[in-house]
Amino acid sequence: MTKHSIFLFLLTVMGGVLVYSQAGNVGINTPSPGSRLTVNGSFAASYRSITTSGAVDAHDYYLAYNGNSNGTLTLPTAINGTGNFIGRTYHFKNTGTAILSVAAGGSELIDNHTGVGITSVNVPPGYYAFFISKGTITGTTWELILLSSSDSLPVAASTYPFSTVSTSTRQTLPASTGPYIVSEINYPDGTVVNTGNVLNTSNGKFTAPTSGYYMFYGSTQFDNGAVSGAPGFAWAILYLIKNYSTTPNNILVQSYQSNPGMLVGTNVSCITYLNAGETVSMASAAAVTGGNIYQIVVSSLYGYKIAN
Repeated sequence: MTKHSIFLFLLTVMGGVLVYSQAGNVGINTPSPGSRLTVNGSFAASYRSITTSGAVDAHDYYLAYNGNSNGTLTLPTAINGTGNFIGRTYHFKNTGTAILSVAAGGSELIDNHTGVGITSVNVPPGYYAFFISKGTITGTTWELILLSSSDSLPVAASTYPFSTVSTSTRQTLPASTGPYIVSEINYPDGTVVNTGNVLNTSNGKFTAPTSGYYMFYGSTQFDNGAVSGAPGFAWAILYLIKNYSTTPNNILVQSYQSNPGMLVGTNVSCITYLNAGETVSMASAAAVTGGNIYQIVVSSLYGYKIAN
C-alpha cells in the first residue's frame, strides 16, 4: 500500500469510512475497486428547488423547477484548458406548472441528436431532462442524454409530442384566382408542448427529429367575417403536406369544403412515415366570391411519434 493510500486509510478510519486504493482505482467501503471510483454504499449529490430563471453553477447536480411561469436555467459556459469540466452532468425535473427551458450559455449550443445544435431544450411540466458536458469550448458544448415524461402518458405519446396553442390571431392569405394557391399556416400564439423544439411556430413546419411513423391532427376555421365585404367561400381546402419547401404538392391528406359560406371549420389527420429532417406542414387554399384574400383563425396542430 502506498504512503498516499496509508494516509487515506488512517484518515477515513478516523471518520468511520474505509477508503482503499488498488491498481490506480479508489474504493469506498470496498477493498477491491474494479473501477476508477467504486462506492460500496449510497451516493448523494446536491438537490436544489427553484421557482425562477437563473444560472446553473458548479455546485448544482439535480435541479427541480417548481415555477408557475415560464423560466430558463442556463448551463455553465465552457472552460478552455485547466478547469474544463468534460463529463459533468446535470439533472432537471419540471415540478411546476409552466415550461422550463434549459439553455446553453452565450453562443454555445446543445446536441439533441438531430445533427443540428440548438440553443435550448424545453422541459414541459412533469418532464425530466439529463445533460452532459462534451468538453468542447465552441459549437455544441452540451449533449442532451434523455428527455422523458414521468406522468402516465403512454410511451408513444411521450416521444416528441407537440401541441400548439389555438391561435386567436387571424392569418390573412391570398385567395385562389385560378390554379390553387397553397399557404402554410403558422402559430403566433405559441405551443403548449414542443419537445425538442420540433415545431417551428413562425413557419408552421414540424421537423422529424428521427426516422419513424408520426401522427398528426390539425384544424382551423376559414372565417371572412373580418374581411372587407365579408365575402363567402366558393371552396376551401385544408391540407397536411410533406416537405412543403421542396415539394408543395406532396399532399398527405386534405379536407375539401364546397360553397361553405362565410365561415367554416375543418380538420385533417394522418399517420405517415418521415425520415429524419423531413417536414410536415398544415396548409390551406381557398377561393372567394369577392376580393383576393381570405382569413383563417383558431388554427391548431398536434402530434407525436408513434413507432420507429
